[in-house]
Amino acid sequence: MYKNKSKTVHNCTMLRVIGVSKKHNSVWRVYFHDYNDDDKICLFTKKINPLLVWFYKLKKQKLYNNICDVCGNEFKFYKKRFEKMPDECFECNPDQFEY
Repeated sequence: MYKNKSKTVHNCTMLRVIGVSKKHNSVWRVYFHDYNDDDKICLFTKKINPLLVWFYKLKKQKLYNNICDVCGNEFKFYKKRFEKMPDECFECNPDQFEY
């Protein structure tokens, strides 16, 4: 069984928000990762109220690459807009990546 790190937001669990968009004159949607019934991370979408667009855009996370200053390995991580960029990987400093 996985350790559930999903956050409940507006009666829906979301592990990480990937994007918010609308095409032409359609409905606003939020795209997010979450666990499915088989405990695997999958991509989901949900229709949202136009008043909540700014909220989900601030919660949006992007995948970044960086090189560790200690061991020199390249590592990937998700980061929100206003978080600082970590300089050490998961193996060298696991304390900085706790939720």
